[in-house]
Amino acid sequence: MRRGVAALGLCSWDRFIVTDYYPGPGEYAIVQHQFQQAGGTTANTCAALAKLEVPVLFASTVGDDDEGRLLVASLANAGCDTRHIVSRPNTPTDSGIIVVSGAVGNRDRTIFWIQGAKPEIGDYLPVHELLDHEWLLLDVSDHRLRSFVLDLPAHLSPRTKLVGAMTYLSDLPRDLAWDHALRHDVLFGNERELRQLTGAATTDDAIAIARHDMVGRACRVIFLTAGRNGARALRVGGIVEQPAYAVEVRDTTGAGDAFVAGAIWALLERLDDVDVLKRGNATAALTCRELGARAAQPERAAVLELIASGRTVPA
Repeated sequence: MRRGVAALGLCSWDRFIVTDYYPGPGEYAIVQHQFQQAGGTTANTCAALAKLEVPVLFASTVGDDDEGRLLVASLANAGCDTRHIVSRPNTPTDSGIIVVSGAVGNRDRTIFWIQGAKPEIGDYLPVHELLDHEWLLLDVSDHRLRSFVLDLPAHLSPRTKLVGAMTYLSDLPRDLAWDHALRHDVLFGNERELRQLTGAATTDDAIAIARHDMVGRACRVIFLTAGRNGARALRVGGIVEQPAYAVEVRDTTGAGDAFVAGAIWALLERLDDVDVLKRGNATAALTCRELGARAAQPERAAVLELIASGRTVPA
């Protein structure tokens, strides 16, 4: 029996620093608060899926250290299947320093990525277990590994659909990155990432290029987020837009990861683009209510309640 969602991607241990403003060159800022928690783009999405009662199998790599053990424990406690998160000896766990600056409601983030253990080509992969799912989220920084996995469904499991995140694609040469992007069945990203991948100067131009280049490719829809301006679903045949939901925003860390979780939940239920965007937007909005990527990840009842309320950000 084919199951719902599997994911292959990154875990990270996040250290947060909260300041009233981000200092310029030669300036300083007083730290108001600091804390640590489990994070990482794919791990955040998997934790959010579990909170939404969507079973998820997560394959990843952590370091052989306390942070790695804490990461695996946090995901297991959230309800994720962590059997295929492996520990790499003599390698630190991937980590980040995230500076959250500005006043509540108008905060920005600066991320310093300290690279550590992460999935790479040559690692053992539970291929058949990953492909024994309707959807496989692929969110890796090793382009050779991504290329390898992109070829698998056509040979081993044609019914498995690949969900891709743009996050790490922009690190590749543009032509290769865009080719990889269009080999996913569904693609997620924000406006900045789409401009980088297409080489366009404006978001409108990037959208036009994307819709043109999707013709004849595996990618059928791109879900494009724009923060408080909501999100869009881009298809060759048209564009669907939905506004963001209004909440008191304390921190946007992990909002994009949560959007992916809410959208995948809707895709599993075979909802249309409007409802996919609504669930993605609502899950992302509720995640922004507390500091950190996971502190406010919502349960499914809260997401459906926010959607029913119709409390969207005014245009």
